Amino acid sequence: MKKSLTIAALLLAAVGSTPSLAAPVATVNGSAIDSSTLDQAVKQVIGSSNGQLKDSPALREEVRQRLINRELIVQAATKAGLDKKPEFQQQLTEARTELLQQAFFKQSISTSPVSDSALKAAYQQYSERFNGVKEVKVRQIIVNSEADANSVLAELKKGAKFETLAASKSTHQPSRERGGDLGWGNLASMEPPLAAALQAIPKGKFSAQPLRSGLGWHLFKVEDIRDAKPLPFETVKPQIARDLQDKAISDAIGELRQKANIQ
Repeated sequence: MKKSLTIAALLLAAVGSTPSLAAPVATVNGSAIDSSTLDQAVKQVIGSSNGQLKDSPALREEVRQRLINRELIVQAATKAGLDKKPEFQQQLTEARTELLQQAFFKQSISTSPVSDSALKAAYQQYSERFNGVKEVKVRQIIVNSEADANSVLAELKKGAKFETLAASKSTHQPSRERGGDLGWGNLASMEPPLAAALQAIPKGKFSAQPLRSGLGWHLFKVEDIRDAKPLPFETVKPQIARDLQDKAISDAIGELRQKANIQ
């Protein structure tokens, strides 16, 4: 049942059949559904199933029946004049606008393909952001008031273990369950007040004074410090490619705006 619902949803989203010389797989009240339409629908269903479905006679028959149902619905809706209603016309206009926009994006990307040299140049710029930057492995304790923070700080100065106090006193539930462990953080990507507070803490030491934020009053322990390193090229390559494609689209829109008469 779940598989059928999935196929139905995918077919409802599919683009309607187009005229073709391919042999019909069904004829509904004189309107043919050709084999190329069935092939396209089956391909879309399989591609959207995350590997759960494979081409088979049973799948093709189920998709064929769904296409027949869709054609029956379209015919009935047209006969009832639903396609002439203002709300349908508005939705049709909006759908056409969205499709044209997507087609423009696709064309902009195809006319400015992302080259290997552009990818490597962008990766070089990304890598340079890590020069001289440090990462810190941090634990934290968050409490509700400055008085509570100073009380915890006093216990730390007396030799209490940071992770023990984090587990018993911190109000931040996710890190509290890990003894306050936040893992590694890049100082360059943090908010300046937080980065400054952590930079002032030597390795193995804790905050000299609490830091206030919207979550409460923070105490930190810097467990380790290391040089920040960029992720490998192959790891960030897809994101870099998307960023460059987005830039190509943005540049194309900017060019349109420059040439347009906008009032």
